[in-house]
Amino acid sequence: MAEKEHRAHAAGCHHKLPFRVKACTMFSAAHRIEGHPRCGRIHGHNYRVCIVLREDKPMGIDLDELEEWLQEHVFKRFDHQYLNKLLAEDGELPTVTSEDLAQMIASWLEKSYPGMVELVEVCETPQLCVEYIP
Repeated sequence: MAEKEHRAHAAGCHHKLPFRVKACTMFSAAHRIEGHPRCGRIHGHNYRVCIVLREDKPMGIDLDELEEWLQEHVFKRFDHQYLNKLLAEDGELPTVTSEDLAQMIASWLEKSYPGMVELVEVCETPQLCVEYIP
């Protein structure tokens, strides 16, 4: 059985995977939330994104590869962007919340690390964070 297939099979039950790996990155971006009294105006955040993966053995996840994944899929994609425009679908500007970002990042992460995603945390400030648990 291939290594990733083995992990996906073993990950069928998250509590059986004894090791957690956490990696974080930061990016600066702007967004707006249509109809919100304060956040309806374009404004920005210094976002922090942390991902937590479960693994079944020590050093089962290459940390350099995980850091590269974060840089490619999160930092390079979102840094210094207007998120509403970047993530527009069908020409409309969607509302982009931290919850939306966390869920989107988790779905991308699941493709690279099937069955291993425990949570994705997105923080707009050091005090305000959301966690998405797939």
